[in-house]
Amino acid sequence: MAEVLTKEIAKEYLSRARSLPTKGLQDIGERRELRIELQKRCGITELMAVNIVNGFHILDYVAIEQRKAKEQEQEKEV
Repeated sequence: MAEVLTKEIAKEYLSRARSLPTKGLQDIGERRELRIELQKRCGITELMAVNIVNGFHILDYVAIEQRKAKEQEQEKEV
């Protein structure tokens, strides 16, 4: 089961991406591997993972995933 995306996880991947050699923000090589790892770890879309690795919309994506996790928990209780 995938982990719920948190700010800490997003910051970890952003930090790891920033430590990679600068080749623009292209989804190739090590940056692509990092994006795929994040996608699998948190069960998020490719677009979300690309944006997180590139530092865009992180708080929005965290809020979306946190809300989805909360809704799933509430559904289990019913």
